[in-house]
Amino acid sequence: MSIFDSFQKQDKAKEAKTDYANAPRLTDFHPYDTGLSQTVLELYAEFGKGNTPARRPCERNPFIALLAGVSALRKTPGIPGPDQFGSEYFTSLPRCASQEAEAECRAHLKKVFGITDRQSLLDFCNAEIRCHPQYLDFESFWEGRPPFDLTQLNPRALESFQAARDFSAQFYPIVGHRGYLAWDISECIGHLRAGYACGLLTREELDEMAEYWIIQAQMFDNWADFAVSLVCGELYWDFRHGSKLPELTAGLDLWTRLTRILLGDDTAWGSGLWYEPTPRTGQEI
Repeated sequence: MSIFDSFQKQDKAKEAKTDYANAPRLTDFHPYDTGLSQTVLELYAEFGKGNTPARRPCERNPFIALLAGVSALRKTPGIPGPDQFGSEYFTSLPRCASQEAEAECRAHLKKVFGITDRQSLLDFCNAEIRCHPQYLDFESFWEGRPPFDLTQLNPRALESFQAARDFSAQFYPIVGHRGYLAWDISECIGHLRAGYACGLLTREELDEMAEYWIIQAQMFDNWADFAVSLVCGELYWDFRHGSKLPELTAGLDLWTRLTRILLGDDTAWGSGLWYEPTPRTGQEI
């Protein structure tokens, strides 16, 4: 049995539990009925609609750190923890405190992610992390502007594409064009943060590579919008890696807890701090 067979489809948008009233006329739109979207909506209801502080200007460095807020909640070998930064932890870009700590962090990145230098970090993020480009393909089909002909796919590729598209459809009325962008931003910036901490990236390389994501982040109105996109992206990432509904539900519980920590902390996303760059083109990773 395919992992996709464990979900039921909603054959028509009007049958979905989510409110599609404001969505455009959709084509080939058959969301899986997983119940996951309801929890995501509850997260947004809790922190959206004025419950999250409006954007408050900050400098570029704190914003890069805030974009990697979820990564900052993880214990990464060799990278200093919150006890060494206090209230500035979520707005700081730490460096490993010693050569031994740098070696520990580098060994971790190599063992877990195969990251050993700038190029392997880029390759890992592009191949293993990014989900939003796939979401944009799905959105193009739903909105009647398909980017390619499905008949070009072999049967196995077609089944995989349609299953991923229909799983993602449940989140479309919630995230719209923002899709899974926050997941890509958060996880890629998190790896940049780790690479900089242990010296795999220079400060100049960090700034250059982060610029693209800083510009992309301007798609979001506030951190609540960012959190919802991030959680939906994480669910899709887990789904594409074979997780069934029990694992997806457990992942949703974990990631909503993580985002609630950040949204509820006035030294993290709850601060409303947001950097708006002068428009220019950054390097995509």
